[in-house]
Amino acid sequence: MLSSAGQSLLVDVSPDIKAQEDRLLRIPSHAARANPSGIKACAPFDAIALTHAHIGHYAGLVHFGREAASTNAIPCYCTPSMGAFLSKNAPWEQLVSLRNLVLMPLAFGSQVQIWPGLNLTAFSVPHRGEYTDTIAVSLNGKLLYVPDIDDWAAWPRAHEIVAAHEISLLDATFFSAEELPGRDMRAVPHPLVPKTLEFFADLAHKRRLILTHLNHTNPLTDPHSAAAREVARRGFEVAQEMMAIEL
Repeated sequence: MLSSAGQSLLVDVSPDIKAQEDRLLRIPSHAARANPSGIKACAPFDAIALTHAHIGHYAGLVHFGREAASTNAIPCYCTPSMGAFLSKNAPWEQLVSLRNLVLMPLAFGSQVQIWPGLNLTAFSVPHRGEYTDTIAVSLNGKLLYVPDIDDWAAWPRAHEIVAAHEISLLDATFFSAEELPGRDMRAVPHPLVPKTLEFFADLAHKRRLILTHLNHTNPLTDPHSAAAREVARRGFEVAQEMMAIEL
């Protein structure tokens, strides 16, 4: 989530959004979003951006309907394919028809102003497209968020675009190919962390490169693991819950 000028943009809506909202409302800058009894009065953000239609990135929208009464006409920035997916499939289509969400289309490579002082640019990235395309999100040309990608080499501009940003949050779903015994990892392609460390090695001491989107099997979930020590030694960081990044 990005906050600026007293407003907040949520990028992707995970199934854990209710717990995430509760944690956010304990932060003084967001506490005003709760009524005097401490109960949440509305969602603690003013706009949403969605990267793609894999379950961990949009399923939290189930909490945005009229039963939850947490949103009303909240702008939802997404690609046309993501907008079509939401508009044509239940239960998401009701969020659109009742204007809980107002779809705001994103065009690849074009900058859109979310509000004065916050601009967003979407880049198309190669990732499993069962339902929609997938985007990386650039905020003010400073912070890049790439939560999912099949392979860095499959994105010809990967190195160039990461190098152009001061801070990048990069897909680090799996550390090794042995994390899912009995599963064909080709069905869930992601660049393994060691490959990411090599691919962006020349940028690690010039830019903040933060590894994110960790699967529960990933040893980086343990900050004391040998894998975490190796990542730090190489000049990379691992994202943490409630991590705050100043732009």
